[in-house]
Amino acid sequence: MMIFTDLSRLEARSGSKMDGSAAGMAVGHNRLNGRFTVGNTEYRARQQRLAERVRQLTLDYDPSPSQLELLPIIARHLDDALRGRSAERRVRAGNAANRLLRLIPKRQRQEEPLITARELLERITKSDPPVA
Repeated sequence: MMIFTDLSRLEARSGSKMDGSAAGMAVGHNRLNGRFTVGNTEYRARQQRLAERVRQLTLDYDPSPSQLELLPIIARHLDDALRGRSAERRVRAGNAANRLLRLIPKRQRQEEPLITARELLERITKSDPPVA
């Protein structure tokens, strides 16, 4: 059994570093080279995550047609900010997403004004007349 004390030799021995899921540790990765195996669902899962994120961004923001093209890019940056392996990559992706989101105006939500206690009391008294 070999014990490596030098980290660079260990990394060279185990193959190249990959961003994203841990190579060899995740289901659907080949332990030797870190590539996806046949029948892997990681790619499909990422596509579904990105599609859901684009849908949520469309609901939260009011993009013009040209800004609508930026939403998939922003979704990828947000996904990288959540799942990136190195802190540098996560911060860089988060900053890029924030920079692009500042270009798109937020959707104005029409909120109903809150009902006052007096209005609630009037509604109750109108619907239930007092019994004499």
